[in-house]
Amino acid sequence: MNMSRHTCPSINARLGLALALALALAPGGCAQPVCAQPDYRDPDCRVLEENERARLRSSAGAELRMQAPDADATSSWDALGLLREERPGEVTARVAALGDFALSIEPAEQPADALELTLTNVDPRLVVELTRADDDALIAVLPADGPSLRRHARVPLTEGALWLRGALACPDRFRLVAVGDVQDGVRHFERILDHLELERAAAEEAGEPLLGLLLLGDLTDRARDDEFRALRELLARAPVPVAATPGNHDIFRAFPPSYNEIFGPGSYSFELCGARVAMLDSGSGMIADSVEARLDELIARDRERAPFLLVGTHIPAHAGLTGNGWTREDQAERLLTALAEAKVDILLTGHVHALREYPAVPTPYGPVRELIAGTAGAAQGSGQLDFGYVRLSLARAPASMEACYVEVPPPGERETSSDRPIPSCAAP
Repeated sequence: MNMSRHTCPSINARLGLALALALALAPGGCAQPVCAQPDYRDPDCRVLEENERARLRSSAGAELRMQAPDADATSSWDALGLLREERPGEVTARVAALGDFALSIEPAEQPADALELTLTNVDPRLVVELTRADDDALIAVLPADGPSLRRHARVPLTEGALWLRGALACPDRFRLVAVGDVQDGVRHFERILDHLELERAAAEEAGEPLLGLLLLGDLTDRARDDEFRALRELLARAPVPVAATPGNHDIFRAFPPSYNEIFGPGSYSFELCGARVAMLDSGSGMIADSVEARLDELIARDRERAPFLLVGTHIPAHAGLTGNGWTREDQAERLLTALAEAKVDILLTGHVHALREYPAVPTPYGPVRELIAGTAGAAQGSGQLDFGYVRLSLARAPASMEACYVEVPPPGERETSSDRPIPSCAAP
């Protein structure tokens, strides 16, 4: 839940039912998640968990909060990342969104001298600066370590409240790639990540840099902790930042909240160089009631600033497929209607282990283009295997977006020439 844009108080997932219901039904129109007990198969329980993990009081007493890039109050926070203290005085912040980000740091009344802070999932192109909150005075610039997606800083806690902000100088043209459904196909997915390094280098040479990977759920097969940890280690090799959302295979267990412990939020949105990107957690076959209540906020964008609207989720919302995963078909229909009203450019999903396109899913507000890219490695049954990813090429002026498919065949197999719903990309 985007707490910086709401006045609702946070509810801990372990609060009793009576208190949760009282806050949820309080006047003022707050879209407050309700979690009567910590069952993380419940999407609203995951919303609460991702909120709690977006802020942290360190052992030194410093309060760290993930923030919207344009935030200016250290009292707010936004579920746009994951904070954890690895060891006393050593904090890691995983940025969930692509592009610009912000993190506030409020020292304790009697602070320690410094805090060791490591940022992960940060594009090397970003200019990352540490400034004082009261006068914007520059304290330090965190340089990129070559192509690494990590930055490190020794943050002084004697300077008062601080801001750590990352800003991206946007190119006129850029690429994103999207794929879902890793599950038991980790080796195939590893080959896709290796291929993304070729994609990144070629995109850079072509003057349209690759700015991120949209990972569309089913990152694991059985939602086990060891699977999540292995995937985190694998994604540490990714050549570009990753924006993820969970699938049904990632939320099988009621406890612990493994997805949120590794990746942070499942429902969030951000702007990236003229594109508004909304990632929506549909892993439970539904969207959390608190998320559905603020869909307009998540997908709204300023046409002048962000002419593109891309939405990523796991389970397709196409009415002909909702019986294959949605527990609330009425909610899937409302999602499609909201996306059509907002004039979404493309809805990207996984769940179906194949590449499919529905160019004009009908809604009362017009058609929605839905593209399924469940080709990250999960078992596809008998017949011809098709592994790879979708490449989106976006240009800002004039605004245009093209989608094509990059096949990454299994070892020993050549690329196929089978018909596909979208064209094959030219060589990276």
